[in-house]
Amino acid sequence: MVSLFLFALSSIAAATMLASSASAGLSGCPKSLALQLTNVFQYGQIQFNYSNCGKDDSGNGYAAGIVNFCTGTSDAWEVIKAYHSLTGGNDEFTQYDSMLKKYASTNDGSTKGLDGFCNAWKKAATNQKFWSAQGTVFDKLYFAPSQAFANKLGLQLSVSQGQMYDAAISHGVSNSSKSLGGLIKATNKKFTNNTLGNSGNNLNINGHQVDEIVWLEKFIDIRKASFNNTGDLVNINSYSYIISQGEYKWTHNIQVLNNKGSVGNVTCDNSYQPSNINPNGDNDGEESASLPTLETNRILLAIGVAIFSSVLVGL
Repeated sequence: MVSLFLFALSSIAAATMLASSASAGLSGCPKSLALQLTNVFQYGQIQFNYSNCGKDDSGNGYAAGIVNFCTGTSDAWEVIKAYHSLTGGNDEFTQYDSMLKKYASTNDGSTKGLDGFCNAWKKAATNQKFWSAQGTVFDKLYFAPSQAFANKLGLQLSVSQGQMYDAAISHGVSNSSKSLGGLIKATNKKFTNNTLGNSGNNLNINGHQVDEIVWLEKFIDIRKASFNNTGDLVNINSYSYIISQGEYKWTHNIQVLNNKGSVGNVTCDNSYQPSNINPNGDNDGEESASLPTLETNRILLAIGVAIFSSVLVGL
């Protein structure tokens, strides 16, 4: 009975793990909204796809998990190491350790020696420990750095902080010209005078006072110019739409554009759950390790509390 109570609590913890993890910048509901918004463009659904796995189109080996961790760019190996630390090292990926370590150290996109890797990934995705491992690496390599950039700039609005996260997922967080750091540098160079606006917050850019939304709109323009494929612009266009609606500070819900350009609504009540926003009309043919629904969590919690109360009475 006590184990059922613990399961109830662990289910709730899993459902809120990424949205509530401590970090600078976005947190709580605004963070949840930003994650869901980017997931719409990544997967055509608002929840993370923990079991996603397949060959990477860019030649980086296998791409898998919530932000397409790649075996040829070291972040997949970081996930596996985090998972090993939770399982003791004897799990679905043990047989691949030597090859994953080799490919990670050399940025090699080869999949030789990784036969069955995606099957192992999908199997591991049924384990909450694997969700935790993915969440830890996601936060360390992508979310936290994106918010560090936001803090350094002095961004205070949810829409700006969310755009930093979305750009980090699409471009990476290095300082190369087409990465988040490089795009920020290119944006800052555009401001040589004070540029005021009505966002309520000014940034110090090159010694000049620049309105945050004015800066963000310029960042979005530069980000758009970095793409050759207009299909990559759907998430950027959605952020432009959010700005046009004046939804700068996020509290409970935001109106967004889906991948077909239709207006939808993302709310904190539906965090990581399927919604009516399904841009592609399907789930890309991938299995999804969906988190428990909020109603399921409430039921589990109620059962757990009742059981725990009865245990206390019997003590």
